[in-house]
Amino acid sequence: MRANDFGPPAFPCAVAAPSALVLTCESCGKEGPHRVLRGRVAGKNEIVFEGVVKCSSCGAVRSVIRREARPVEVPLILSWMDRSVRQRIEMGPEEIVAVGEELPLAEGRALVTAIDAKGRRVREAKASDVDAIWAKRADKVHVSFSVNMGNRTVARRVLAAPDEEFVVGDIVDLGKERVLVHRIRTGHKTLRDGGATADEIVRVYGRIVRERTSR
Repeated sequence: MRANDFGPPAFPCAVAAPSALVLTCESCGKEGPHRVLRGRVAGKNEIVFEGVVKCSSCGAVRSVIRREARPVEVPLILSWMDRSVRQRIEMGPEEIVAVGEELPLAEGRALVTAIDAKGRRVREAKASDVDAIWAKRADKVHVSFSVNMGNRTVARRVLAAPDEEFVVGDIVDLGKERVLVHRIRTGHKTLRDGGATADEIVRVYGRIVRERTSR
């Protein structure tokens, strides 16, 4: 999502003035944060800030008026593990959302998998045209394990960051069990050495590591 002129977070319907704005200074020409010395926010169909700001680069003080369209609430269907949750996300009305894009959430990130706009499925659309965004959590993935325990093989799963690497020969802690990785299956090949990131892995194969105790 694009940053707005008022800086994060975007204003809802509140009237509190921001502590800083990202502006281009008329004195030094640099774009950067300007501290708000005083000001107010008003407007019904758009957000209007009127006040006095100070450039953080050169210290120049000036009066400004900034206008921004009010954000719209877009329905978001977020998939996580075996369930989906319906919620809403605020976006600028002219903001473009596209399949494959990552959206920041209050906790973590979401990967856009589909978009419904004006009654049809599309690859991208303006937020004001969107009927619903379909997405899945992108900050955590499940890694599936097949663990050999002697006379039987059991299935296990572990949560990992998408870029976390699993390497053949490593010992992975699965809570009550420790597993020696001897093979990793990705979407294209089977690895018997080296490693792969969690988001590439289809399944990890390993065997239980028996703890030795001294008498």
